[in-house]
Amino acid sequence: MVIGILDHMGYGNLGDAATQDVAIANIRKRLPDARLVGFSFIPDDTTERHGIPSYPIRWSYPRSATSGDSSSDGSIAASKLKSTLKALPFIYLWAKPLHDLIQELMFCGRSYKVLRGLDVLIISGGGQLSDLWRGPWSHPYTILKFCILTKLAGKKVYFLNVGAGPLAHPLSKLFARYAVELADYRSFRDEDSDSLVRSLGVKSGTRVYPDLAYGLEVEEFSRRKPIVSSVRVVGINPMGFCDPRIWPRKDELVYNEYLDKIVRFTLWLLEHGYHVRMFTTETSVDKYAMEDLRTRLTPLVDSEVLSEMFRPPSKKVRDVLQEISEFDFIVTSKYHGIIFSQVLGKPAISLSYHRKMDFAMRAAGQDRFCADIERFSLDWLIEAFRLLADGNSASSVAAVVESYAAILSRQFDELFKPGRASMAATPRSSLVASS
Repeated sequence: MVIGILDHMGYGNLGDAATQDVAIANIRKRLPDARLVGFSFIPDDTTERHGIPSYPIRWSYPRSATSGDSSSDGSIAASKLKSTLKALPFIYLWAKPLHDLIQELMFCGRSYKVLRGLDVLIISGGGQLSDLWRGPWSHPYTILKFCILTKLAGKKVYFLNVGAGPLAHPLSKLFARYAVELADYRSFRDEDSDSLVRSLGVKSGTRVYPDLAYGLEVEEFSRRKPIVSSVRVVGINPMGFCDPRIWPRKDELVYNEYLDKIVRFTLWLLEHGYHVRMFTTETSVDKYAMEDLRTRLTPLVDSEVLSEMFRPPSKKVRDVLQEISEFDFIVTSKYHGIIFSQVLGKPAISLSYHRKMDFAMRAAGQDRFCADIERFSLDWLIEAFRLLADGNSASSVAAVVESYAAILSRQFDELFKPGRASMAATPRSSLVASS
């Protein structure tokens, strides 16, 4: 059996990497003889990170120097031709769209040949149905394209615990609706995603299951003996919210206000005897926010403290789990920062930029430790942290995580029983993972 796994992964998002780690491990556990192949933004990264051969989801994508996909001479020639055409604006205006269309059609043909060799294509995890980044012609179009090509190849498509939204553009909604309708199996990671998809007009059966990252194996981290110390460590997980350089909504004032509050909170923690460690779950986009925080803190904090605060970022899921396991408390602005904290049993505060984060906190009984990233005040953050540090966080988090892991295990049992290709032929009512 040959199984394809598609995700907009490969650029350093460890949340995406974690969901695929879980999917791959659980499929291999149940179908040890299955051959897995990836489809991603950056195939080289996917192959190295997950140990599976991988194909691109777009005709234009970053290649490593050793990938062998294109010669350096060819790249140089293409670059020279592009520069020449740009010097002739009128010609470039019509030549580029025609070139891109031809490349896209050729790419669809190549992808179709690969998809014909699969038994099923799994679109799994993350915000696959979202137009937050680069509008309808990014994620929504790519997902629909691969659903159409897979069905034309006579193969099955699964949506496995996918996140949906935001979908602001009418084209995004149209693409998402028809992509989901083409699938043979559809499950979403929370009720918000499921409701959004249904609001688009999807009539086919859907299910709700937890985010795949709740299936992470973390025993090796949680069972290690903690380092005995009277000083407690707070891990802060910032992001580039509204950063004009990288965020879809560009608002320098909002971005700076967010960073200023993080800086002031950091100084408060240091004044009250805590150690602080900045960490990231995304090694690409959020590096700018990390750099800006370091610049702001440099004149305010001792150099040795600053060096300890800003360590080299984790580049693998295992590394970031090890890093988080060393913290006593977490303050995160990232969705998977919440989930990593929960599976490791670390009390967390969420500075939320999306409803998915609100849901993850609410489902674990942690509403009071969740606030809007744009509207939270320093006073609220300090008070919430005091409650967290006093041990007043809900004790139900561990039970919720345990139940989620069990639900995911049953889901994989049903989907990937040896000798069984699909459960999609017998649709069932939605299975809601939340209470």
